[in-house]
Amino acid sequence: MKLLVFLVVIILLNIMLFPVSCEKTQETASLSSSPEKTPETVSPSSSLVSTPPLGATPGASNDDIVYPPGGYSYRANVHQAGLPDWPPVLETEITINALGGTIRVKYRDYIETRAGEKRNNLIYLSGQDAPDLLDPLQMSYRTEGLADDFSINIDDQMYGGIGGRDKKSSRVILQIHIAAEAKPEEYPFSIYLDYKGKNIGTLPSTIKVIK
Repeated sequence: MKLLVFLVVIILLNIMLFPVSCEKTQETASLSSSPEKTPETVSPSSSLVSTPPLGATPGASNDDIVYPPGGYSYRANVHQAGLPDWPPVLETEITINALGGTIRVKYRDYIETRAGEKRNNLIYLSGQDAPDLLDPLQMSYRTEGLADDFSINIDDQMYGGIGGRDKKSSRVILQIHIAAEAKPEEYPFSIYLDYKGKNIGTLPSTIKVIK
């Protein structure tokens, strides 16, 4: 009799505890399977959206500006599967000692073009090693020695890094307009970088108009 009572008690305890055990198991599983934040991925090149800053159809030149997730770039620097590569856009990099350290600048110091066209000069500025450069978008740009047949304006600018997250660097689009009357020859000029009203460096530049 005692053995029978003991078995009945064991069975009743199992029935009462089993649902609780199941609930706890399901709760733990849902917590461990909650979606984690996945790292941001770069969309394929087919998702690029481009504008025709040259005043022509998209894809008119290797220095068209395109807008991949990483930020402004020349069309020539974006490679798309199944399509031929564009001729590279030649750039130079200089270092400027200013604002408590060094600033690295990459830009086009020599541009060939025909009269009546528009060109783009994408200036990459990195101030990671310049502690006094608090905001690279506060950098202003001006030209000196530019011939009357040319005009340059800032078309757009953004912070550097993926999606503009690097607040110590910037990308600036300088759009260059060449008059139809410009004669075929080389035209040297300078681009001055000013920060808070003070000149901190110069970018020697040349535009060559070809036939």
